[in-house]
Amino acid sequence: MTIKDIARLAGVSPGTVDRILHKRGGVSKDAEKKVLEIIEQVGGFTPNVIARNLVLNKVYQIAVLMPLFNAESPFWQYPKEGVLKAIEEVSSYGMKVNISYFDEFDVETYKKALDEILKDKNLDGIIIAPHFTRETLDRKSQLEALNIPYVFMNVPLTGLNNISFVGQDSFGSGRLAAKLFHISQNTRKPRIIVVEVLEDFENYYGLDQRVKGFISFFADHPSYFKIDKLRVPNKNSQVFYQLLEESLKMYDDIGGMFFPSNALTKAGKYFDMHQIKLDMVVGYDMTEENKEYMNKGIFTFLICQEPFQQGYKSIKLMFEHLIYGKKLNRVYHSPIQILAKENLEYYID
Repeated sequence: MTIKDIARLAGVSPGTVDRILHKRGGVSKDAEKKVLEIIEQVGGFTPNVIARNLVLNKVYQIAVLMPLFNAESPFWQYPKEGVLKAIEEVSSYGMKVNISYFDEFDVETYKKALDEILKDKNLDGIIIAPHFTRETLDRKSQLEALNIPYVFMNVPLTGLNNISFVGQDSFGSGRLAAKLFHISQNTRKPRIIVVEVLEDFENYYGLDQRVKGFISFFADHPSYFKIDKLRVPNKNSQVFYQLLEESLKMYDDIGGMFFPSNALTKAGKYFDMHQIKLDMVVGYDMTEENKEYMNKGIFTFLICQEPFQQGYKSIKLMFEHLIYGKKLNRVYHSPIQILAKENLEYYID
């Protein structure tokens, strides 16, 4: 939004708007009231804030780094839509946002994209989905050297000086998943398989926290359940299905499976093809495919986290921090929502 835009909407000259913003006088009360009302309507800015940015012609440069939305990562469609919606709303007020993407199953793409962002000395803020633990921590000094605010989205990585985090409590959601098994008690088969995807699973902070939360619940609530882990690759579907099949054949007492990652969808496809229905299957996120498997009775519960809002809120918080100087909360947690077949159609992100 420029001085000319405000003048056009108010039906006055740009010079009149400038005098009002800088309190130089010589303007009718009616014109001043109209201009200030328009400033309020177009975003709730105080005159001092919008004046500062209009006069200085300041454009804040923001970099966003997030996983690429594709068939392997359908979840990321929704944070991306949230980011794009927020960009649409703030772009007129002195913020330019550039989005970079990485493959969430390829650490090299993450390193390359993050290193490119860290080279940019003109940035005023960064928003990162810090998917890979070691590679992010290794770049802590470079992040700090930029001396600009940065926000984490979706992954609650600790050990850095990000000004805020927007996303789900991964550890807490893992405990909730375990409690669903614990209170349902609808299986006499005692074995629960926790399916960890990727060979270097511990480097995926958010996913690893979900598993640790799951295990911690059963440590605090002893039961007849036996917890085993199955580690499988996500990229190679054939190997994924082979290991899943071997696990199902190896044990005849599997009561359920917990999927802390989007491998849940791939497992749903396998279960559907082979007409396999376990007593309990719990995983994450309401994508179209997961909705289909839920309706078929293949999945028991989905844990959701308002992904659109994660993307949207990350941009808006950075905007408020830079434009208004608003001090952000350390954490903005997404709700931990439980979906079953019975309430699936009522879910709105």
